[in-house]
Amino acid sequence: MMSVLPLMAVLLPMVGAVAAVRLQRISSRVRAIGLGAICSVTAVLSLSLLPGVLRGTVYELHILQMTPEIWLYMRVDALGALFGATVACLWLLGLVYSDGYMKHGHRQGRYYAFFMLCLAWTMGVAYSGNLLTFLIFYELFSVLTYPLIVHEETPEAIAAGTKYIVYILLGGSLVLLGVVLTFFVAGAQTLSAVPLLDAGMDHSWLLLIFWCFLAGFGVKAALVPLHGWVPDAHPAAPAPFSAVLSGVMVAAGSFGIMRVVYQVFGVELLALLNVMPYMAAIAGFTVFFAAVLAVNQDNLKRRLAYSTISQMAYVTLGIALLTAEATSGAIIHITNHAFMKGALFLCAGLLITRAGIRNVSEMRGIAKRMPITMAAFALATLGMIGTPPLSGFVSKWYLGQGILQADQPLYLIVLLGGALLAAIYLLPIVYAAYFLEPPAVEQSGADTDDPDAAEAPLGMLIPTVIASGLTIVLGLTATLPGMPLSLAAKAVEQFFR
Repeated sequence: MMSVLPLMAVLLPMVGAVAAVRLQRISSRVRAIGLGAICSVTAVLSLSLLPGVLRGTVYELHILQMTPEIWLYMRVDALGALFGATVACLWLLGLVYSDGYMKHGHRQGRYYAFFMLCLAWTMGVAYSGNLLTFLIFYELFSVLTYPLIVHEETPEAIAAGTKYIVYILLGGSLVLLGVVLTFFVAGAQTLSAVPLLDAGMDHSWLLLIFWCFLAGFGVKAALVPLHGWVPDAHPAAPAPFSAVLSGVMVAAGSFGIMRVVYQVFGVELLALLNVMPYMAAIAGFTVFFAAVLAVNQDNLKRRLAYSTISQMAYVTLGIALLTAEATSGAIIHITNHAFMKGALFLCAGLLITRAGIRNVSEMRGIAKRMPITMAAFALATLGMIGTPPLSGFVSKWYLGQGILQADQPLYLIVLLGGALLAAIYLLPIVYAAYFLEPPAVEQSGADTDDPDAAEAPLGMLIPTVIASGLTIVLGLTATLPGMPLSLAAKAVEQFFR
C-alpha cells in the first residue's frame, strides 16, 4: 500500500530540528511543548502502522528517482515497523526527560536541534526500502550523533567524540562498499521478502560482501573488537541521549545486520556459505568479554555502556543461529533492551543531577533519598538479568529455544553466563543502595541547592518510571496481538518462508 506516513515520520522531526532554535528564543516552555507535540505525533504515526503490518500490509513510498535505476524509497515491513515504533517511543521519553536534565545546560538550541535530527534519520533507517536509502539515513544519523556526544565540551567528551567519529566513518565506508558490491553483483538493491543474492553468484564476491557488511554494521552494533567507541561515548553524552544511544542507536547496527542476513543474503544462502558459525562465535565472545569488563567499572555510565555491548551481542547471536525461534528472540530483544537500558541510563542521569553520584562506589544508602529512582533501577536490573516474568526473560527464553532448535547447546552457556555476569555487575549496585548505610558526608556536585533534596522533578521521574515499567508490561503482555512478539513472528514468517 502506498502511504505517506513513513515519510511524515521522518519529516516531522526534521521540522522540529529547524524549529528548536527559534522556539528556544521565545521560551523554553514553548520549545518543550512544540517539540513534545512533534515527538508525540511521530510516535503515534509509528504505532498506527502496526495494525496494518500485522494484517500483512507493506507500506511503501517512492520519494525521489536519483538515477534511472535507483530510487530514494521507503518500505515498512514488520521488522521496520517494530524498530520504528521502538525508536519513536524511547525518543519521546528521552525528550521529556531532557527538559529537566538540560534545564541549566548550555547551548540548548544546538542540543535539541541535533536530538530531533537524529530522531528523523533513525526513523529513516527503520523505514528504508532499499540499500541506498538505508545507507543515506544510516550515515546521516551516525555523523550527526557526534555533536551530541561532545555536547558537554569537556576534554573527555571531545576525546570520546573523536574516537566515535573515526570508528563510525570507517564502519560507514565498509557499509558503502557492501552496498556498491551488492548492486554490482545483483543488479538490484530493494529490501523485500526475496533476498537480493543467490547461490548462482560467484561465492568469492558473496563472501566479500558479507564480511564488508558485518564489519561495517558491527562497528555500530559494538561487536568486539569494533566496540572501542562505546565505553567512552556513553559516559560523555548527556544522560537522555545516552539512553537513546544505548537503547536504539547501537541497535541500529544489529538492525542493519538483520537486513543483510535475511533480505540481502537469505537463510539458505548463508547456510550454504557456512559463515554464520564465525558470526556466532564473535557474538558469543562479545557477550562474555564485555560483561567481564563491566564488572570492573566503577563509573556507573561506563559500566552500563559495557553492559550494552554485552546485551546487544545477544541479538547478533540470535541472528547467526538461523532459526525461527532465535530470530524472534533477537528481534524482540532490540525492543526489550531499549527500554530496560534506557531506564538504567535515565536513572544514572537522576543520580548525577540530584545526588552528584557518578560512581558505583558512591551508591551506598542512596535508596533512602531516592526511593523511586532506585526502584526503577532495580526493576530494570531484574529485567536485564532475565528474571521472569519481565521482558528480558521473554527475549532470552526465545533465544534459548532457538539455540536448542539450532542444535547448538554450547551457546546456552553463553546465554546463562551472560545473565549471571549481568547479575554480578548490576545487583551489587542495588544492594549497596538499599542495604548499606550512606556515607557520613553527603555527596557533592548535585544539580540542586538543597543538600537534602531527594527525587527529581516529575518531568524527569515520569519518563524514567515509564521506561522501567515497560519492563513489566512487555513481559506480561508478550503474547498479545500488537506486542513485539507478534511483529517478530510476522517478520520471521517472511524470512523463513
